[in-house]
Amino acid sequence: MNKLFRTFLYHAAVVELETPLHAGSGATDQRIVSMPPAPASMFQGVTHDAEINPSSVEGTWYPSRYLAGDEDRYNIIIHFHGGAYAICDGREGDSGFAAKLLVEHAAAKVLFPSYRLSSNIGGRFPAPLQDAITSYHLLQSLGIPSRKIILSGDSAGANLAIALLRYLVNHSQTLPQPSVVLLWSPTTDILAAREPRNIDQNRNSSTDFLAGDFCAWGAKGLTTGTRETAAPYLSPKSKPFRCKVPIWIQIGGLEVLYDDAYEFAGNMRREGNLVEVYVEPYANHDILYLGMNTGFSAEAINAVKVAHTFIEGQGRG
Repeated sequence: MNKLFRTFLYHAAVVELETPLHAGSGATDQRIVSMPPAPASMFQGVTHDAEINPSSVEGTWYPSRYLAGDEDRYNIIIHFHGGAYAICDGREGDSGFAAKLLVEHAAAKVLFPSYRLSSNIGGRFPAPLQDAITSYHLLQSLGIPSRKIILSGDSAGANLAIALLRYLVNHSQTLPQPSVVLLWSPTTDILAAREPRNIDQNRNSSTDFLAGDFCAWGAKGLTTGTRETAAPYLSPKSKPFRCKVPIWIQIGGLEVLYDDAYEFAGNMRREGNLVEVYVEPYANHDILYLGMNTGFSAEAINAVKVAHTFIEGQGRG
């Protein structure tokens, strides 16, 4: 299975597969919402760019669209999907498995934004972060208190979740921080991912499916033309920061991102953060999003249950 997935990812990078966003096919799906850009005052610092401007964002709610008061019955999660910033979206076809697990095993109502991708024109940084701010602002505009909001992401989506958290810390006057952060197989060094050998020569490359060319394709597209000030947002592993939000991290013991994620966790702890790491010892990359395809469905379910216990242990509400 690893070989099959690695082959697919390699060819996706070679042909530069494009993921169309805002396709009209979802017009009848009542779970899908269109989010207008957040107010201009929300975009400061690193989100300012001469070419990349805030845009509307499509999002998909699971299991159904948010209704007033849902935060009193469910954990409200905003989750950013993985895909090396190059493929996938928040709709059922790509994100349905992860959404189902979070709904059923974390007592959640979940918003999956389809943020702009580096494989598409206008999708380089800071486009994904701008879209993350817009998506997070939607929850605030719905009247959901920040103490009821959980920020989550898998793989590259976890990188985006970390970037959003950093932004909320650095620009505290714009939006409040969430109550909890969940990171699933997080990508913590986008700048290093631009070089394929950093993936292909990893000690766990033989037990994982990630392909260096695939990761480099997404990373190069994301970082082309970015300023030096973006580096902490792209590669937080070596740029830890202090926040008031408890952080839970899931890693597969056999994945190529294991060492980076563990180092990131340690660096964040040294900044005084509450960080808990859960290792699924025999799993490879991103079981939350791909476990159904890679044979780790049971492990993914168990990981979500562990995450739910962590959430409940933080005394939210």
